[in-house]
Amino acid sequence: MTIFEADWICPASGRPIQNGAIAVQNGRIVEVGANVSVSGERVSLPGCAIIPGFVNAHAHLELTVLRGFLEDIEFVTWIRTVTSSKQQKLTREEMLASARLGVVESLAAGVTCVGEVMDLGTSWQAMHEYGLQGVAYQEVFGPADIHADESLKGLQQKIAALRSEQTEAQRLGVSPHAPFTVAPRLFRMVKEYAKSEGLPVTVHIAESLDEERYVRLGEGPFADRNRERQFEVEVAGCSPVAHLERCGMLDPQTLLIHVIRTEDSDMDVLRRTGAAVVHCPKSNAKFGHGVAKVVEMYEAGVRMSLGTDSVASNNVVDMFEEMREAIFMQRARTGRFNALDATCAFRMATLGGAECLGLDRHLGSLDAGKRADFAVVDLNDPALHPIYDPIQTLVYSACRKNVRETYLAGERVRFEAAPLLQQAAAIARKLSVQASSL
Repeated sequence: MTIFEADWICPASGRPIQNGAIAVQNGRIVEVGANVSVSGERVSLPGCAIIPGFVNAHAHLELTVLRGFLEDIEFVTWIRTVTSSKQQKLTREEMLASARLGVVESLAAGVTCVGEVMDLGTSWQAMHEYGLQGVAYQEVFGPADIHADESLKGLQQKIAALRSEQTEAQRLGVSPHAPFTVAPRLFRMVKEYAKSEGLPVTVHIAESLDEERYVRLGEGPFADRNRERQFEVEVAGCSPVAHLERCGMLDPQTLLIHVIRTEDSDMDVLRRTGAAVVHCPKSNAKFGHGVAKVVEMYEAGVRMSLGTDSVASNNVVDMFEEMREAIFMQRARTGRFNALDATCAFRMATLGGAECLGLDRHLGSLDAGKRADFAVVDLNDPALHPIYDPIQTLVYSACRKNVRETYLAGERVRFEAAPLLQQAAAIARKLSVQASSL
């Protein structure tokens, strides 16, 4: 038994506990409180807060080495460059190094669980190597109906190859990418497959104006690109969220990514179907895509979480920044000083994320019986004082650099980053040379 003592314990499922402790045994939390009743080895963390490990509900760890490579370009070009880079310019070993770097960055920032969207499967390998928990959603593409059977077969093969490696909190899911890369027939087939196999689903949806034009009108750069490749473009004539409902995609096992381009009727659709949403405020803003109606979603009873998206579009894994950005953008958008508060944002980044990923029985809060996955935040920083309320201090003032230690199943995370940094530098040189030769 190990008892971790700190100035503050912030469970996420209840009020912060001053001068509290958490007792851990065999990787599980046994007791949390001001005075735990059990005895054991004591680890004192003065001047610190213990919080649940962050749940980054939307990430692309495979794309970590593209950080800084795709700056200040339009979204359509960005997507094409990402696709060509990972499929044509980088080897699988280089993509694995990229995923490993992303995992290490996440753990150093106090993230212990992710909703990872992967293409090549290297993220799944990296998550297992370092113990990062979460759902790894295997992407599938097929922009025309003629691709559906082959795309589904490929998806099934990839899931079958990895499924034996699942644990209680390292799960597989599926991710039909987006409306402009997945035809309606494939959406339906993937959802039927996911239901039959008990797999969660995540989809990029309502992310950009160009995507909305594609769905509503069958026009814009995505439509033009698909027609250039002789693919039929089906015009849905409705909002992207409504389009997914028509395709049978929306239910409580579906996690929707971004959800920016919405209309009032979409809130009822989300409420009625029980689909969850992961909000990526910094990535949304960087692309100029707009601000999601998070307040309205909350008022409709939608389950909400936070995600960083890839560092190729963000550019850093820092859930403190995501919490602040979420709050400030909602207040600026609505003109309401209390549109979103620190407690709500903290829950989105922890327990709310676990709920959206379907892992809240195992992690997301500091409660007895759950995995002992937590971060130690060093409060000995002048920028964090004085402390009137620990949650407000963490949300409004802290950053990833204040994370002193990260624990997985009660064990402190340790890693050697230098080899990964060397590999990343070599990959960057390779990409830079290739780009300069174009």
